[in-house]
Amino acid sequence: MTSFPAPGPCRLLLVRPRHLSSSRWELIVQTLMQISDPTVVLSAVADPNPSPNLQIVASMDGLPIVAQPSDLPEGTFTHVVLPEGALDIPAPNGKPWPRISFSVIALLAEQVAARNGLSTIFNRYRSFAQSLTNLIPLDESFSYESLICQSLRHLLSANAAAYCEANLSERTVTVLSSDPESLFAQSASFPLTEAVREILLLRDRYFDDLDPEKTGILHLPHTGSRRVVIFKLQQESGNRLAFLLIFPPPFPEENPLPESEFQNALELSAPVLETSHALFAHRNLLKRKSEHDPLTKILNRDSLDTFIHQAWKDALALKSPLTLLMVDIDHFKRVNDTLGHQVGDEVIIAVTEKISGTLRSRDGFGRYGGEEFVIVLPEIDKDTGMKIAERILGSIRSLAHPKAGEVTVSIGIANYPVDVRREDELIPLADRMLYEAKRGGRNRAIIANP
Repeated sequence: MTSFPAPGPCRLLLVRPRHLSSSRWELIVQTLMQISDPTVVLSAVADPNPSPNLQIVASMDGLPIVAQPSDLPEGTFTHVVLPEGALDIPAPNGKPWPRISFSVIALLAEQVAARNGLSTIFNRYRSFAQSLTNLIPLDESFSYESLICQSLRHLLSANAAAYCEANLSERTVTVLSSDPESLFAQSASFPLTEAVREILLLRDRYFDDLDPEKTGILHLPHTGSRRVVIFKLQQESGNRLAFLLIFPPPFPEENPLPESEFQNALELSAPVLETSHALFAHRNLLKRKSEHDPLTKILNRDSLDTFIHQAWKDALALKSPLTLLMVDIDHFKRVNDTLGHQVGDEVIIAVTEKISGTLRSRDGFGRYGGEEFVIVLPEIDKDTGMKIAERILGSIRSLAHPKAGEVTVSIGIANYPVDVRREDELIPLADRMLYEAKRGGRNRAIIANP
């Protein structure tokens, strides 16, 4: 059996923020010294003007205090604790040291100083934070929403958690994932009540409690919870807001400590969850940009090739037809030459919008190049493909650009299995039919003869 080396300890360099009071700074440092363990240890402090009391305490424990991180020998630390907005500290290899938010560490230290029992929360929080570390490079099968629910439920020891998205304009809430997965088996959406909406629009809090009956959930899940926590994943405004429904366990009234630990864990997780949510949203934005044409927002050439390949494989597996349309704007060069490229771009966008309105959500639609488009119609036979092409022609004919005037398109059609037998024959045949449509007078669709 192959064995893997255990990961090394996490050694922290704690950098003092500029405007932190001496008393609070000393409390944070001393508490972190007390709760250091073999896996996470405070190994050094960067403080240009340490107080005499801090110097004494640090010298007794052998904790180095330096003015600058560069004063420390290599290998002293593995992670840097920095305040928000502080510049990264470069490592010897030129890359920045891994950083941890000072606000999270400070809050942790203060709570531990007040309650030794919070060390249990810290261990769970560390596991929770680690589970959200590698969001960007994960593959397509990864479910971000599911991971959030599982990780937060474990951190809080909650009975259940659900990842939701509120649509403020439509006053609806959609459940995207939950842990356990069967939590909302009866309903995946529910009305957005005013009570939930008010919490989501609060700017000074990440979370708030709510009576379960006021959530608007049509079929309340059997969680054993007497309340539900609305936990926001973003603080900025917008029409769509992501949030979590958390169902905490019932806490004994005679012992307030579990409730306090639950609230502390919520406070700790809030900035990490907001950051992870922002990172994942940014990842999705970059992914969409890489897959779509910047002008028309439809599929670009690479994404179109991927769609065609998958549609071809599905057609073979399902023994279903597949129709491909090649569309080209007529006399487009004349528009660009006489009216300019800006008007040409407006015409391309207008044609794209007209075509999009005639297609199903499952159809593939992409910009093949310049004024040329490709439409992929899964499970559509040859005759139906011709009818769709005629519908597109009619839709474009209704388009009247204020400067370009009348706009028309020509369409070439190819079908599997009637016209072609191989994937690499689809586009060439549709392109030849497009040429025939152009030669036949434009503003028409041509389909291959058997």
